[in-house]
Amino acid sequence: MKRNSVLAHQSIKRDRKKDVLVFKRTLGQLGFGLIKMFVFLLCLGALSVGLISGYQFLSSAQWLRVQSIVVSGVEDSMRGSVIRLSGITAEDSLLSVDIAAVQRNIEEHPWIKAASVTRRFPHTLHIEVRHEEPIAVVLLDRMCLMNGEGVLFKDVDENDPIDFPVITGLSAGDGDVSEHLRRVASFLTTYALASAAVPARQLSEIHVEHDGALSVYFKKLPFKACFGRGDFARKIDSLGLIIKHLRVTNRLHNARSIDMDYHDRGVVAFTDQVV
Repeated sequence: MKRNSVLAHQSIKRDRKKDVLVFKRTLGQLGFGLIKMFVFLLCLGALSVGLISGYQFLSSAQWLRVQSIVVSGVEDSMRGSVIRLSGITAEDSLLSVDIAAVQRNIEEHPWIKAASVTRRFPHTLHIEVRHEEPIAVVLLDRMCLMNGEGVLFKDVDENDPIDFPVITGLSAGDGDVSEHLRRVASFLTTYALASAAVPARQLSEIHVEHDGALSVYFKKLPFKACFGRGDFARKIDSLGLIIKHLRVTNRLHNARSIDMDYHDRGVVAFTDQVV
């Protein structure tokens, strides 16, 4: 019994030593891990500081200063305005230019539809501009210029061109104004692309009826043409055939209106009859 007791006591001592060794090994591994983490964070911090310092150095470097601003997409008379709106000066570094802010500043100009700004190292900033193209003058509570998407982009002032078809019949308080303008823009775009008997430059007025239907007046023709709300390409072609027939029969200037808003025909109203 005594021998067994001694062996048991020795076994307990060995287990305790083993536990101590395991604890020390675990503690050492944990400490080594913490050291590695500390070194990693230290390196990361140093890298961040280096990057920030490098960026600040490059941002202030003379050989990265903006020396040239190239503007494309606009006439020479607008280039100065675009550069002023960009806010860029010769003191700015090409690297530090806020591209998004420059684009927003330029697009504030009413005649500029969109702007794209790119860096061309080491000294050039390139600004590509999309110019607004008016296709009509819209009469609401004021006169506005409308582009090919049916968007009113500018109030008309004394320096603006206004030799465009005039859009009438709309009210500023009408919730469908945007839809009507898109329909008018679609008609004008379709008309410009068609081989119309009457050139697009002869369009004088487009009146939007209460239901959105379009009635078109021409500069040198006595009648209005009713085009309804859609299917404009077919109706424009059919109108051309009717006008040719009226010219051949010498009845063109007796027509009061031509209603194209039918599936397979147009209805011509003359001063004394309808056919």
